[in-house]
Amino acid sequence: MRQTGFSTKVGSTTEIRAGSDVVVVSEPTLSATLRTKGRFYFLCEVAPQGMTGADIAREVADLTREQYEYDLSAGIEGAIRKALRDANRRAAHRLRDQHGRVALHAACAVLVNNELYAARIGQAQIFLVRRARLFLPGDDPNELADFVHRTTTRRAASLGSDPDLLPAVWKQTIEAGDTVILAGGNAIAALGADALLNAAVTLHPRAAAEHLHNRFMAEGGSGSDSILFIEVSPATSAAPRLASAPEPSRPPEEVLVAETIRHRLDVIWRHRPRIGRAVGAVAAPAAGAIGKSLAIGLELMPHRTPTLSRSMQTARERSARQQRLISLLALALLGVSIVIGVVVVRDYQANDVVAIYNLAVLSVQNDLDSAQSFLDRKPNPDQDRARQRLDSARAHLGDASASPAANTAQLSTLSARADAIFDRLNDVLIDLSTMVSGAKAASFAQTQFGLYVADPGSGRLWRVFEQPPGTTIAGAVLEKGKVGVATPQLVTSVDNALFTIDDQNKVWKAEGNTVFEVSPDGRDKWKTVDGLTSFSGNLYVLDAASGQIWRHEEDRGKFLAADPVLAQTFAPNAITSFAVDGSIWITTTAGDVGLFKRVGLATTATKADFTIKWLGDPVKATAIQAIDSQRYIYVLDGPGRRLVQLTRDGREIARFELPKDLPPATAFFVSEGLHTVYTAHGSKIAATDLSR
Repeated sequence: MRQTGFSTKVGSTTEIRAGSDVVVVSEPTLSATLRTKGRFYFLCEVAPQGMTGADIAREVADLTREQYEYDLSAGIEGAIRKALRDANRRAAHRLRDQHGRVALHAACAVLVNNELYAARIGQAQIFLVRRARLFLPGDDPNELADFVHRTTTRRAASLGSDPDLLPAVWKQTIEAGDTVILAGGNAIAALGADALLNAAVTLHPRAAAEHLHNRFMAEGGSGSDSILFIEVSPATSAAPRLASAPEPSRPPEEVLVAETIRHRLDVIWRHRPRIGRAVGAVAAPAAGAIGKSLAIGLELMPHRTPTLSRSMQTARERSARQQRLISLLALALLGVSIVIGVVVVRDYQANDVVAIYNLAVLSVQNDLDSAQSFLDRKPNPDQDRARQRLDSARAHLGDASASPAANTAQLSTLSARADAIFDRLNDVLIDLSTMVSGAKAASFAQTQFGLYVADPGSGRLWRVFEQPPGTTIAGAVLEKGKVGVATPQLVTSVDNALFTIDDQNKVWKAEGNTVFEVSPDGRDKWKTVDGLTSFSGNLYVLDAASGQIWRHEEDRGKFLAADPVLAQTFAPNAITSFAVDGSIWITTTAGDVGLFKRVGLATTATKADFTIKWLGDPVKATAIQAIDSQRYIYVLDGPGRRLVQLTRDGREIARFELPKDLPPATAFFVSEGLHTVYTAHGSKIAATDLSR
């Protein structure tokens, strides 16, 4: 292949703003050095930015360049691989004391004659812009992967994380007009690959680098924005090398066979006069006899009556006839043109619809990849920017769903991925609707075997636990229609036994693998069942319609008739929730928290003097939890999406924010041992860490 002289134009964002990232550009001026070693380009991204990472990145970059230029006995590809392996070992040694706080991502490119050699380590990427299209290195030499058809996100170990790393070197023939881009992973996640393509196609490399830097700062980007542009153009003063004489090539086998057949036919054709005379002499008698037979047969056939000649046409009639014929042909041509135009317009519209749909799907994929990248950042995930990318992905997903060319299966996959990222942003532990439709969590209880959730929406009592590690699953403990159980409404626990009330006001006890009814007498006093809890083996039922709390004492495995707990009842439906830890805690529709205690030998509780000392604005309580084995009491503000931790004398300790994007919580349970609050948001159960 004839080799062509090239010149390069280079631009990088590190020339505009000094930072921790390192870019090394080595372009020899001697022709001999260019032919043997070529032009060397190296980019090293430091995450997070800092002087320690910058020093290590500079040392690694200089070592890579020196090792590559020192020895080329193994060829360009072998020299690059050896230099990167030495640099990786040096980085591993220097980063050993950082304990994962600093990560290096590198990309290397070498232009030798008409060949491009490139390698990447970590999140850094290499792109090739050719004829206004963006390509990624393929799996094989001289293979280009179109970025538009990319289906997976390429990830790799960072520089120094694996001392035995063997980098892959990609080889590609370069052409005049190509642009090679070395970019850090942070810049790609913040700007997107389309921005790199547009800048490379429309701007000079230095102007492109300055444009992308300004856009990165305008979008509020933080950290690294390292990008290196290398534009390849033909050298104006370079002369092509003398090409050697072409090697003689043997014609293909089919050409030789055809020439042989043609030669033999020519030999036969040269003897055609003698062959023709011999055939004519032999066939003359037979030809005469056949000719006479045909003449006699034609004479015997009936003859048609001669017709009179048609009248003569004038020049005007002939001209009118030609005009009519031309008009008919013009109309036919117009009709064909209209049909072709309609087909072309419809084909263009169909292709335009498909192109717009594909662009929307690509935008969804890029936004989801960016949101996932922001969530995977260590040690501090950027949830705000991940939420912005997720909102953008949902908007593009809506546009793609409205397209006539929408692919339902593809959009369902993208929607499921968006839902998974949304649940991760909002700390969703499990979505019960994935188990059964119509699920709606209403009440919590906990034992040493896991978390239990009453779900009147689907008519089940769930046990939520992790198995295998890292995966949360749910199994039905009680189910409507089995063992005579109706729809479970509420649940509480006594030691490891569970007690639930169904919509028929029956009480069921589930312990181990046994389920049996333990409904007490006096249930006719309940007008409604709005809450259920236990204390000292006794069951307490909230009857909001009556404004009363009923106590059923336990006696030898059975529950006695209902006794009133409050000395004075509340107005109908004024109580929203309650808790019992020896005292009675009540929240009202006004958002107030009340404390009731028994005084002396009284069997009912009266209101005690209790005032909460808020640290901030007063909280409107919608639910409360007070367990005798826990140190604190907890108040839920559902509409305000927050949880407040209180001492039993009413002093506020802390406030915790609950998921912002989920509906207001309707029930909650705090596990002080796990430092976690479980909240119910329809069919979803969120687990918020209280130790942060």
